[in-house]
Amino acid sequence: MGTGIFNADGAAWKNQRALARPHFQVTEYKGAAHIETQINQVFGIIEKSIADGDVIDVQDLWSRYMIDTATGFLFGHCVNALDVPQSAFVSAFNYTQKVCGWKIRLCDYQHFVPAREFPQKVKDMDDLLLPIVDAAIAKQIARRDQGLQDGEEDKHENLLTHFLNSVDENGQPFDRVYLRDMLMNFLLAGRDTSTNLLTFLCYNLGKHPDVMERVRQEIFTVVGRDRKPEHDDIKKLKFMKQVINETLRLYPAVPFNIKTCLEDDVLPNGYFIPKGSLVVHSSYVTHRMKEYWGEDAEEFDPDRWGPERVKMVRPFMFFPFHAGPRICLGQNFAYNQAMNTLTRLMQRYTWKVVDGFEPRPESDITMYSRNGCQIIFSRYED
Repeated sequence: MGTGIFNADGAAWKNQRALARPHFQVTEYKGAAHIETQINQVFGIIEKSIADGDVIDVQDLWSRYMIDTATGFLFGHCVNALDVPQSAFVSAFNYTQKVCGWKIRLCDYQHFVPAREFPQKVKDMDDLLLPIVDAAIAKQIARRDQGLQDGEEDKHENLLTHFLNSVDENGQPFDRVYLRDMLMNFLLAGRDTSTNLLTFLCYNLGKHPDVMERVRQEIFTVVGRDRKPEHDDIKKLKFMKQVINETLRLYPAVPFNIKTCLEDDVLPNGYFIPKGSLVVHSSYVTHRMKEYWGEDAEEFDPDRWGPERVKMVRPFMFFPFHAGPRICLGQNFAYNQAMNTLTRLMQRYTWKVVDGFEPRPESDITMYSRNGCQIIFSRYED
């Protein structure tokens, strides 16, 4: 992760966040255009599974889909994971995240984590990332040598070019390693959080066909049966947003976070926290506490987000994107991406969870299901 935004503090963190924010604001409301190639590839995979009578592990499918959409969005260069699911980059990305997750858990005992392959896996990722960074730098230098000026669209073409047109916290251009670190951090956020959301959306909807049909009829009413959704459409999909919030409540993508106490402090409940202490907070636990959510806290019920009951949700009861100065920059983009994807999917298909299947949530840095998510798709017919 290097000196990217998740590892950065102080001026470096503040600068990276300030630079990244406008890019997400510029790009997040372009409708479904940025997912078009990848969603059509997903349709092809689903059609083949229907023809062959196969079960699909949607966690694997959405992971590959998200890494393709994320690399296109961030780098302007799709890694084509939907075409090559066992690529060296994807394998390395998964391996290094698992090792880091265990190191975080074990803190002072992290040297016990077996990580013999770690340096090679980082190199496998750098073999893809650094040439992309170098090519972007060379392109920018060539344009300037030719006396060409970037327009506003060029500057915001993707996050990499956005940073190339900016300077670091010391007023200097970003070097290739800094840019590589930045991309790696945003890729982790862009792939794994949305993969988690889409996976557990499929699970919850597959287990609750009545809820699935309510979402589908809302889509047909607002968007239609085959039209691609626009941003104004997405804002009108109120019940779909409730379903997404309920999924994020039960299966938050980042189920815990750790902070270091910089000075002696006292929490509102009276607990004294000495300077230097690690403080762990868990959205997964808080989102399922009966004292906040009622006796049905463990149950999937999108209606708890309806106009009347949503008033019961107090601040910090629900924080899937965390909160405070480091609240997720891409939360609106994540909602937009998930709602666009789900709309396109449900216009064509219905699905059910394989009989007897139950996901086994687990967390490295982000949450996932240890046993995947087994889904059977079929074409939707009235």
